[in-house]
Amino acid sequence: MFELQYFLIGIIQGITEFLPISSSGHLVLFAQLTNWQDQGLFTDIAVHFGTLFAVIIYLRKDIYYFLTNIFQFKIFEDQIIFKIILSTLPAIILGYFIYDYVSLYFRSIQLIALSSIVFAIILFFADKVKMEIKSWNKITYMEALIVGLFQVLAFVPGASRAGVTITGARLLGYDRLNAARFSMILSMPIILASMTLSLINIFKDKYVEVNLYQSFSAAIIAFITALLSITFLMNFIKKFNFNIFIIYRVLLGILLLLFV
Repeated sequence: MFELQYFLIGIIQGITEFLPISSSGHLVLFAQLTNWQDQGLFTDIAVHFGTLFAVIIYLRKDIYYFLTNIFQFKIFEDQIIFKIILSTLPAIILGYFIYDYVSLYFRSIQLIALSSIVFAIILFFADKVKMEIKSWNKITYMEALIVGLFQVLAFVPGASRAGVTITGARLLGYDRLNAARFSMILSMPIILASMTLSLINIFKDKYVEVNLYQSFSAAIIAFITALLSITFLMNFIKKFNFNIFIIYRVLLGILLLLFV
């Protein structure tokens, strides 16, 4: 039963990380609705590594382009790397100061339920904005900053990092595919930052429980499910809007408020 916990954590993290439905919110729900022992920071890092590796595999062509620009000293041509950095800075800076506070005090079921509903409604209206012919790699500095400020909202459990960044990009007129792709690109430095903060906490803690087998299994499951989830999302939004995710979030929020 204890190892089933790691299997389910890997599935939850992998499926929800890149969908606009909040991975942190679902993990908090999982923790509060079961009586299992906390999986620990080492497992958190492991499943984040799994999802990071999945998005790296999916975006390998974009990453190759970034690396080529860096090593060939072409980063000043389209300046996309600087724009990604600008989009990431607000969450990195704020996260450094409030990460522990949010982890300790912003984990109530009621907050997750309300934020799930509220941010779903915001995404609904953002998805009504007329889509323009705009590619994510042509984003302006101002637009990058705006999306970055939306990403800060992801510190609210239930808001969804993917959801708020997609919302910001859609409000700026980017189509669903470009909005989702830019959201995934922004996930890489954010996941790295989250892993770094967790590692710092591990080094500060003298007694860290390390379950290599269970954590490695959770990471593999997270990688597989994240890659499937990303592929599903990008194929799905070629034909449909975000309503299925919006409806899910609203129903989940209502059920949590009524029954938990």
